[in-house]
Amino acid sequence: MKIRTSITVLSVVLSLASCKKEKDNDDKELLALGLLAALQTPYIGITPTRGSITIGGNANRTITYDPKCTGVSGNQTFKFYLKKGTSKNLLVNFMGGGACWDGKNCFGSNTTTYFNRMEILSELAVRLAFNGILEERNANNPFKDWNVLFIPYCSGDLFWGSKATTYTDPTTNTATTLQHRGFDNFLASIDYVSKTTDWKPGTGDKIFVTGQSAGAYGAIYNFPYIKEIFPNNEVNVLGDAGAGVIPTNFQAQGPVDKWGADANVPTWVGVSSTSFATIQLGDFYKQVANFYPSSRVAQYTTNFDGNQRYFFNVQKRIQANVSYTNSTDLWGKSDGSQVDDSTSCTWVTEARTNIITRSGQSSNFRYYIAGGDVHTITTSANFYTESSGGSSLLTWLRGMLANNSDWVNRDCKSIGNCSPPATASSPSGISCSF
Repeated sequence: MKIRTSITVLSVVLSLASCKKEKDNDDKELLALGLLAALQTPYIGITPTRGSITIGGNANRTITYDPKCTGVSGNQTFKFYLKKGTSKNLLVNFMGGGACWDGKNCFGSNTTTYFNRMEILSELAVRLAFNGILEERNANNPFKDWNVLFIPYCSGDLFWGSKATTYTDPTTNTATTLQHRGFDNFLASIDYVSKTTDWKPGTGDKIFVTGQSAGAYGAIYNFPYIKEIFPNNEVNVLGDAGAGVIPTNFQAQGPVDKWGADANVPTWVGVSSTSFATIQLGDFYKQVANFYPSSRVAQYTTNFDGNQRYFFNVQKRIQANVSYTNSTDLWGKSDGSQVDDSTSCTWVTEARTNIITRSGQSSNFRYYIAGGDVHTITTSANFYTESSGGSSLLTWLRGMLANNSDWVNRDCKSIGNCSPPATASSPSGISCSF
């Protein structure tokens, strides 16, 4: 494995700072030093290679992994990032970035719906782009002292896949094979941590698993593996903006057929590789929570999450075999503002059913449903100011970590305003019954 660090920009800034000559240059020196501090990154990048991991306990298996991005230009080599804290507690963060399961949304001009530019990601880019719970300089951050494993996303498969799939590129009409290896990428990352003294949590140290958008699905799907790899640690999980609303048959047509996700299911929680093709995400959360009653399991979403409504619409349009057009008109804006109100309201109803009715059956599960339509929050500065669920989200998460009375279900509906957003068909705000 190779460790890579971003030093080019830092070298330039250091050179500028060393050029001070006279007292009247103090302002320039301070500016250069401030720039240096802003551009420093505590992350190190590691490029894993093919390997295997033996997981005991309920998993009881040895799995070979082959980490890769999908393989298109600029998205070939997978790497993960680590940040050292002052404790041995570990925060595992799965990055978001959409998904693809068809030629129309795996390729195309302005129609590709997953993050396919892994090679622009760097240690410094991770530092600058992802804040919130990853910002160790914020005194209010409950994870500021923790080690961090940041798992990037470049596979288009929600960190579920281990399969090479051939699609027809609609812009060239040629067959192109993509590597959906998100599960392999997860295994390579967690295997490194579990075998490296500097990063492996000690007995009694805590592990918190989370992810945003696509990463939210990776977090809950792979949580049972993390729990079995670290059986002596407290391990909890929070999904951020991944409510799992899908059309009928999507699970079989996408995750199972295109990504091979059924082969990687943590079957010991009571979900077979066969039943995974039809299970609702809320029921998957319930199975996981019930199997690990000493863990705390949670979800966050906004009530009208625009990007989740957008993807629900993409799923429906692909199922309807919509004709490919070389423009953004195929899917509309990713903020969900062009999704028709009927589809949007179906998403709202199903998201609440998944989270409240299905997942909510487990005594160790809680949710926070915020107002509005903003997508993801845990790696945003807004994490520290959100309170539209009826209390501070920061207080709620601190309550989850401490397992105290602050960790209760929170819902914008309970305070009478979920802040419906404007859409193309409802400029004054979408109206849904829920």
